[in-house]
Amino acid sequence: MMTPTQTTLQQVMADAAVDTTLSLVATMAGLPKDMVVTMVESGLPMMAHVADADPWVFKAMYAQSVKYLPEPTTAFYAKLGKNATARQALEADFQLMYGPMAETINRDVASHASATEAQTRQVLAATMPAMVRALGRANTNVNEMGFGRQLRNVQA
Repeated sequence: MMTPTQTTLQQVMADAAVDTTLSLVATMAGLPKDMVVTMVESGLPMMAHVADADPWVFKAMYAQSVKYLPEPTTAFYAKLGKNATARQALEADFQLMYGPMAETINRDVASHASATEAQTRQVLAATMPAMVRALGRANTNVNEMGFGRQLRNVQA
């Protein structure tokens, strides 16, 4: 029997846009897809935990979950891989959303995935919009309360 955490995390990981994003980010970052998957699987529950404890982070994640996000494309991630300014902007957005906890998330995920913090920052920042959007799609209530339930189910 699957626990709600497994179900929600598996739903996110099985989302077609997330799977494509994971592959494209792995290529962009020059990392094995398995490592990127490990980063996301360990990072998303941490991100959900922060959102559960901080109403501003929760609101930001909820807003991201209902925001239009185009399908991931090879061209976008190839261009992102060559544009350091764009990658830094994504990392700054991640830092802004998670505040002082962003460094803790990056450090813990890097340790868990046997990656550097720089690699982790890049991967989590590049995949976060797709992960949060997938959580939003799994939110059958299509409201903040349902999104909060999805976040609690993802937490480790």
